[in-house]
Amino acid sequence: MTEENKPESLLSPEAPPVRKIVRPKRDAARSKASGGTWQAEKSQATRNQILEATLQCLVELGYTQTTTEKIAQKAGVSRGAMTHHFKSRADVFEAAAEYITDLRAAEYEDACRRIRLPEGDLATYESMLDTLEMLQKYYYARPSFIALQELQRGARTDKDLARVMQPLEKALDDKKNASMLKRFPFWADYPQTGEVLRDLFFHSLKGVAVNPTPYMQGDRLHRLHKLLASVAMMEFEKAYEAVHGTKIPPMPAAEPEPAAAPAPKARRAAKKVVAD
Repeated sequence: MTEENKPESLLSPEAPPVRKIVRPKRDAARSKASGGTWQAEKSQATRNQILEATLQCLVELGYTQTTTEKIAQKAGVSRGAMTHHFKSRADVFEAAAEYITDLRAAEYEDACRRIRLPEGDLATYESMLDTLEMLQKYYYARPSFIALQELQRGARTDKDLARVMQPLEKALDDKKNASMLKRFPFWADYPQTGEVLRDLFFHSLKGVAVNPTPYMQGDRLHRLHKLLASVAMMEFEKAYEAVHGTKIPPMPAAEPEPAAAPAPKARRAAKKVVAD
């Protein structure tokens, strides 16, 4: 991947701040089994360092240009240390695929926590719009998104990688569904509608993130989000009526804010004297 076609969110210092995501640790059980020694912890740290470097290489170089030599250089480890943990390029990509999909699941849950809960435990247009904006900003603007896209691109022609990626992608989809239900449990009553709306949101937002053209931002991106939210709300209303046999009850009108108290008469009189 060249500097010219990197996503703007990965190049600009104005990229949105993100919460610290706990990186997955795949071999925690193995370290525990080995007695949790200092050597085992050091080995695990080196392994994670290599996997993080693989993610960075996928973002900066792309799948085809990411080699074990470049990964070792990015990780700051010797070739001997690299081959100690991963015997081949296929081995490191298999481990990186698990690492990155676990990371994507954690990042999705983080994005879900940022979405405001609607009042009344039902979807609203505002909550739909907020969901789109939070996912675009805090899920699809992460470097791990590009890294995963590169792995998926490689799996198109690499049959061994495809065999690794298919169950991982299914597991990631299941985890994202679980995260959404945990945050918005009412979707459990509308499983098919929830699934099709997730597909609509994910593929639309992914398209924007994969090809972040300069014009698809600001007001133009906001209009797209508003359109998607409107379509999603119409589908939710149909699903609600099919399940409950009635339309969604209207939200209670917001109470008007109390009017500002009038100024005391003495103060008003003083102001009048000054004005005169």
